[in-house]
Amino acid sequence: MRALKSKAVRFGGALAMLSLLMMIPSAAARSAEPVVPLGALAHAAATTEAITGGKVLEVRLADEAGAPAFEAAVSKGDGVVYLHIAAPDDHVTEIDVKDLPAWLLDYHLEAYMRSIEKAQVPLAVAIMKAEARASAPAIGAGLAKPLGATNAVLAYYIETIGAGKRQTFAIDAKTGAFIENPDELFEPHTPVKLVKRLAAGT
Repeated sequence: MRALKSKAVRFGGALAMLSLLMMIPSAAARSAEPVVPLGALAHAAATTEAITGGKVLEVRLADEAGAPAFEAAVSKGDGVVYLHIAAPDDHVTEIDVKDLPAWLLDYHLEAYMRSIEKAQVPLAVAIMKAEARASAPAIGAGLAKPLGATNAVLAYYIETIGAGKRQTFAIDAKTGAFIENPDELFEPHTPVKLVKRLAAGT
């Protein structure tokens, strides 16, 4: 049995979210600060959920050289879908999709998947609230930390960047309220990192 299913798909402008998200200079022309339109990441989160039929655990700009790209980890059924989406030019989009079945997942990802089902505020809404407060675009967002014995607060993290300043916000995923002093809610093992590690090891 294969550990995961992987496929690369090329689209000629079918996904509107990419026309927003990929308004980014090439790696050679990019400065240290990504250029992302306001609302692009929120649109990507909402559209990714609509396309996959799942719930986004995390979506963010990929921190890599080359063509601009973003990554998403999506909870779908009893498995997780990892998407890497790049726009090598203005007209062609490449999407690499990996489906990780339930038996391949570790307890960290399973905790995220159980937690996202309890979220009442859409991730896209939380992203837009954080962008409005920061007056800057978001470059990453997702569940901050899964619920568990040491965490009873279900929150999203949203990272923004503008005028050379990075800010990270936490928003209650049930009420939509900002959480002050949220440092203890942030988890270094984010869904995208976990999924990439599992996919690479198979």
